[in-house]
Amino acid sequence: MLNKKETVIMREIYKRTVNNNGTCIIRPVDLMASIPYSVDINKTDLQSILIGLEYDEYFTIEEKDENGEYYLHITLQKKGFAFQRSEEQRIRNQKSSIISKIALTLLGVVLAFVLRWLIQFIFSKGG
Repeated sequence: MLNKKETVIMREIYKRTVNNNGTCIIRPVDLMASIPYSVDINKTDLQSILIGLEYDEYFTIEEKDENGEYYLHITLQKKGFAFQRSEEQRIRNQKSSIISKIALTLLGVVLAFVLRWLIQFIFSKGG
C-alpha cells in the first residue's frame, strides 16, 4: 500500500501517462509543480519516491538530457495501469467502513433506548 506522498506522485504520473499509451516525458520540476501545496514533497523526497515506485514495479524511468534540460521518460507497468482501480477500491472500502461504523453506532443508540424502556417497564410493573 502506498503512503500519502507516493499516492500523490502516482496519481499525477497516472494522469499524464494513461491517455498516452502508458508513457510520458516530464521534467521533475513540472512534476513538483503539479503536486498540491498541502503535500510537502521536496526534490530529495521526489527522487526517493520515484525510485521506490520504480522498484515496486509501478513504472520504469529512463533519464534523458536534451538541450541542457533534464527529463524523465516514464512508462507504466502492470501495477501502474492497475493504480486507478486500486485507488477506487480503497475509496470504496473507506466509504463502506464509515457507513458500517455509523450503522453500528445507530444500532447501539436504538438498543440503548430499547433496553432503557424495557428496564423502566419491568420496574414500573413490579413496584
